[in-house]
Amino acid sequence: MSRVCRKNPSVCTDDPLSKDDLCSKLAVMRHTLQSSYGPCGRLKQIHNNVGGHVQTTSTSAVLLKAVSFSEPLLQLISAAILDHTTRFSDCGLFTGIFCLGLIENAKRLGLGLAVACRVYKYLLEQCNSYLNADDCGCKVQVDFSSIQSFITLSHTVVASKPACMLNPDESQHITSLTVQAFLQSVPSASSNVFGRTLVVTIEGQPVSSSAVFRGILLEVPILQSVDLKNRNPGPYKIVLFGTSLSGDLSEFGEAVFEIQAGVNPEAVIVEQLLKLGERVVQDGVEVFACQKVIHPVLQQYLKERGLVVIERLGLALTEPVSQMTGALIMASICSPVPAKAYGQIGGLHLHRIGSKELLQLLPSGEAAVSTMVLCHRNETMLEELKVTCQRAEHVLRLTLKEPYALIGGGCTETVLSAYLKYMSETKPSEAASALKCSRAEFLLATEAFCCSLQSVALFLNHDDQHFLMDLTHAHCWVTEEDACSQTTTLHSCRCGLVRKRADLEKIFLNIPLKTAHHSFLPAPITSDVEPGLLDSGDCWLPPPSLGAEFGTQEVKQRPEESEVFLSNTVLLSEGLFIYLFKKLRVFRIFPLEATDSTTGGWRTGD
Repeated sequence: MSRVCRKNPSVCTDDPLSKDDLCSKLAVMRHTLQSSYGPCGRLKQIHNNVGGHVQTTSTSAVLLKAVSFSEPLLQLISAAILDHTTRFSDCGLFTGIFCLGLIENAKRLGLGLAVACRVYKYLLEQCNSYLNADDCGCKVQVDFSSIQSFITLSHTVVASKPACMLNPDESQHITSLTVQAFLQSVPSASSNVFGRTLVVTIEGQPVSSSAVFRGILLEVPILQSVDLKNRNPGPYKIVLFGTSLSGDLSEFGEAVFEIQAGVNPEAVIVEQLLKLGERVVQDGVEVFACQKVIHPVLQQYLKERGLVVIERLGLALTEPVSQMTGALIMASICSPVPAKAYGQIGGLHLHRIGSKELLQLLPSGEAAVSTMVLCHRNETMLEELKVTCQRAEHVLRLTLKEPYALIGGGCTETVLSAYLKYMSETKPSEAASALKCSRAEFLLATEAFCCSLQSVALFLNHDDQHFLMDLTHAHCWVTEEDACSQTTTLHSCRCGLVRKRADLEKIFLNIPLKTAHHSFLPAPITSDVEPGLLDSGDCWLPPPSLGAEFGTQEVKQRPEESEVFLSNTVLLSEGLFIYLFKKLRVFRIFPLEATDSTTGGWRTGD
C-alpha cells in the first residue's frame, strides 16, 4: 500500500547545543528557575494564553507542570526535575539550576562532551566519598531526642516559599504544625504501619487559625450538632462502602438485564438498599460511610434509627478512613456485610472553622492518622501553602530512613566546591591520565563543576548583595556592604555554624576580580553550635532507574545505603547529563505532519 504522504528525510545534527536558538531557550529556563530560588525568590504568574486560572508560585513542581515546552531538550530537563520532586519533595529548583549550570559551563569552557561526562562522574565519586566521611563538614545528624532539628528543617522548607506570604510569626506557627503532624504520623512500637497526614484548606481565615487534629476531618455540610447529641460514648462501629448506593441502573455498567413484566427495577434496587440498611442496623452500626452517593430513601431510613450518614467521601478519603478504622471497603450491595468488614472509631466531634462544618473521626486505637487544617487569606496563598506543608512533612519523613541533613544557606555548595577544587589540584595529572583526558581538560571540567555548585548559592538572594566564602571552613557569607571595603556586619555565616572572627579571611564569590584564591581543604568545625538552616539530606539520593524512564542506559542503583547524598548531581551528571551529551548528539526531528500530536510535534529516532 502506498503512503498517504511522501516520507520526509530526518534532519540530523551531531551537536544540538551548538544551536543559538536552543542555547537561548536554555538560558531563559535557567533564569526562570534561578530567579525563583530561595526565600527572596521572585514569584511567577502563569496564565494560559487561551484564558483561565492564573497561578502564582515559585515552586518548581507547580511551575513546570503549568508550563509546556516545545523543545525536546527542555522537556527532558523538566521531566527529570519533576521526577526528582515527586520522589523527594525538595530541591527541585536546585536540580534545575545545577543541571543547566553544568550544561552551560561545559559549553562556555569548550569542553568535549565525552570528557565532560567522565570528569563529572569522577567528581561525583569524590563528593560521595567526602559526604559519607565521618569528618564531613556538610552533613548534620538529626537528633531524634529533640525536635529542634525537625523545626529547623521544616522552617527551611516553609520559609523558602515566598508565595505563601507568611510573616515570621505565621511561618513559625506553620512550621510547628508541620512537625506536629509528622510526629503524629510516626507509628508506635506496637505498629509497623506508617501513618498519614490529610490536609483540609479553608479560605478567608487567618493563618493563626490553622491547626492539627487527631484523626480525620470530613466536610459534612448537612450534619448538625444535634445529630451527635444523646449518643453513647465511643467506640462506634462503622461500615464503609466504595460503590455507589444511589440506586441508578447506570452504576452497574454495561450489562443486559432480564426484567419480568410489571417489575420496577428502581423499586427493586431501593428494596435491596433498605435490606442492606436493616442488616447494618441490626449489627449495631452507628456510622454509615460511602465513597459515592447514598440514595435519599436509605439515608432517611438510617437517620431515623440514629445512624450518622456520611456520603461522597471521595477516593482520597476512603482509603485513610479504612486504614484508621480497620473497616473493609465493601464493593457490593447484594451480599450481606460480614462481621470482619466492620471497623471502629473512637469518637465523633463536630467543628466549625470559618464557613465549614467538619466532622472529626477519632481513632479507637493507635492509628497514626491526623488532619492538618490550613487557613489563609485567599486561594492563591492557600494553594501554595498546602503544597509547601505537604512537601515539608515528606522531607521530615525521609529523615527516618536516613537521619542526616545538610547545612543550608549555600554553605553546602561552597564547602563541596572548595573540597573538589582542592582534591582536583592535588594530583591532577594522575586523575587526568585515569580519565583519558589532558590535565587542562580535567581542570576545566572541575572549574565548570565547581562554578555550577557556587552559582546555586549565589542565587539564594536577589537584592544586590555580595557573597563571600571564608578561606578556612569554606562557608558562605553575605553582606550588603560596599564590595571595595571588604567588610561585613554579619556575625555568622549563612547556616550559622561559623562565627565571625578577625582572623577569618574571605573572598568574594560574585565579583570576578576578587574571586581568585588558592585551593584549600575546608577545616572541620569543632564548636557545638547548631546550624540555623538545614536542607534535606535524603533528597540527594540517586533515583533507581533514571535511564529506564528516558530510554537510555539504566543508571546503577546506589551500592550501599550509606551513600545517601548527591542524588541531584548523580541524576543530572551521571544520568541526565550523560544522556544529553551522548544520546542527544544525534536528533531525528520529523515534520509535524509525520508525527503524533500527542508528542508535541516531535519525536526522536528509533
